[in-house]
Amino acid sequence: MSTTLPRTSITIPAQPTRESVPRRLIVTASVVIFAIRDWSLWMLLRDGPWGPPMRLVLGSESVADAVDRTTEVLLMWPTKAPLIQLKAGWLEQQVYVWGSTEQGTAVSLIHSILLRANHDELRPNLRTQPVPSLQVGWTPVMEIESGQRRLDPDVRPVLEMALHTLRSQVQRDPEIVLRYLADMSTMPHLSTKSDDIDDWWRQDTHVPPAKDTGHLRVLKEPVIGNGVLTLAEAALLYRAFFPADEQIDLSNLRRRFLAINRLEPLDEERPVRGRELDWRRVSRAYRYQYQDF
Repeated sequence: MSTTLPRTSITIPAQPTRESVPRRLIVTASVVIFAIRDWSLWMLLRDGPWGPPMRLVLGSESVADAVDRTTEVLLMWPTKAPLIQLKAGWLEQQVYVWGSTEQGTAVSLIHSILLRANHDELRPNLRTQPVPSLQVGWTPVMEIESGQRRLDPDVRPVLEMALHTLRSQVQRDPEIVLRYLADMSTMPHLSTKSDDIDDWWRQDTHVPPAKDTGHLRVLKEPVIGNGVLTLAEAALLYRAFFPADEQIDLSNLRRRFLAINRLEPLDEERPVRGRELDWRRVSRAYRYQYQDF
């Protein structure tokens, strides 16, 4: 025998959509861009808070697209500027989306990019950009590692990871140094390079952010080197990638350069480019034999 129990009416309160729907994962691409300036390693950092340029990866693009678009915004000749591009790793970070109330934990995918010689010119209208992550400048890596330039705790692991990835790649493949030098036309003095960048900033001081910088069309890409280099330059450039107190076996390094079998000895001697007045010493010149990479 069965009996019918009385029905009870219980009102279930409505839940806000943002609580019932899982929050989407925020993915960002941090692009740590390195360049050689006056035979030392430099890094591109935001003006403040200091950190590498970063872009939110949209649902309609890949991480590689986000990295490419970051370099397109920051650099002149962006498609030809990178010499090598490496995936450095990933970190979880707290992020705040500019122009939005969205914030939370994000997975930041880190990429290291080493620029070709003489391709570290920035776009002249970056100072007028309203987005803080696009307001950047060059900073010596030595100042960061020596503590002269303080970084936010969340930023330092990103830079250390990118720097370690770059240095490890140079150690494994010293031919990167030869390729860089063969492609280099000149090594400008630091003071001259800095003055040039200051001039770039002043060119666009009164230009509205939305205005197209038309004068970029008349600029010429930097002159490419003729493939000639010296082992003195190669050793100097190799040392630039590492801390000043790191011990480097120069004799073994020279043998590694020659063992690559892409250096053709020439019947001439040359000084170190950019140090002609400081160093009276000259070294035997070699021509680097290019190959398709």
